Amino acid sequence: MLKRVLVAIDGSDHSWRALEYACALVKLSGGDLVIITVAPKNKPVPVLFADGDCMTAQIGDEVLDAARSVMRKQNINCSYLLERGGNIAEHILQAEKTEDCDAIVLGSRGFGMLEGLFKNSISQVVVESADVPVIIVK
Repeated sequence: MLKRVLVAIDGSDHSWRALEYACALVKLSGGDLVIITVAPKNKPVPVLFADGDCMTAQIGDEVLDAARSVMRKQNINCSYLLERGGNIAEHILQAEKTEDCDAIVLGSRGFGMLEGLFKNSISQVVVESADVPVIIVK
């Protein structure tokens, strides 16, 4: 049974789908959700909010605020982590351990296997290194 699920979000459509999937998982198991975002320094990205409007925002607090807005509609115990800079996969793997999570949910960017190898995708690194099951949502 999943008691605590970690989901990584970055404001992309893929990560919002991962959050939606993670919510469904913890609702089924009665578990808690840990939402993490890793904010690269000064990199604006498009953020899709729950009402469907797209705007540009800074990764970090804004992404977590958008997640809080989405989560207000859910009946799920949830905590939020904001990490700044560094290796995103390492932050996710460290959070899995420190937050005592049973699983990790990530959105996929849709790289093929060959392209993912050359780009050293975050999901690939997490899948290969995690001590818990990792679910990749397309």
